[in-house]
Amino acid sequence: MPLVWRLTRPEFHTELDGEGARVFGGRWNSPGLRALYTSSHLSLSVLETYVNIPLLLRTSLPVFQAVRISIPDNASTMRISPAQLDDLLTMPDPMVASQSVGDDWISRRDSLVLQVPSVLVPEEDNLIVNPEHPGAHEVRIVSTHVFHFDPRLAVTMA
Repeated sequence: MPLVWRLTRPEFHTELDGEGARVFGGRWNSPGLRALYTSSHLSLSVLETYVNIPLLLRTSLPVFQAVRISIPDNASTMRISPAQLDDLLTMPDPMVASQSVGDDWISRRDSLVLQVPSVLVPEEDNLIVNPEHPGAHEVRIVSTHVFHFDPRLAVTMA
């Protein structure tokens, strides 16, 4: 069973429904479509979360929950190669381009996982789970624990 990580606000640590991505959208989905963003390593999840915290909120970093999640070994997976990611990132609007790929993947429901290289660390992967896929009920939380950002990451506003 592949194990992945997600960092989330404490009130959502038991949720695997992709509701936050539905409300706000993300790199691989437009608002209105559910997607559960996870990372292959906790450290990558921390970095992915940190860069999405607005600068003004980095003065006092919030407490999160680190959630370890299992994905079935036989989960159907669509992979985006590093070359495909590079192509998307050179488009006039890279965010719209990657959302288009992800929106199509979500809508087709033919694979449970979209495996993509991280834009931040292309040698590591983010795995997006499609909560609308028939196999989504097999995705399980293995463990959770409180996660505090190191205070050295807090931004001092002058």
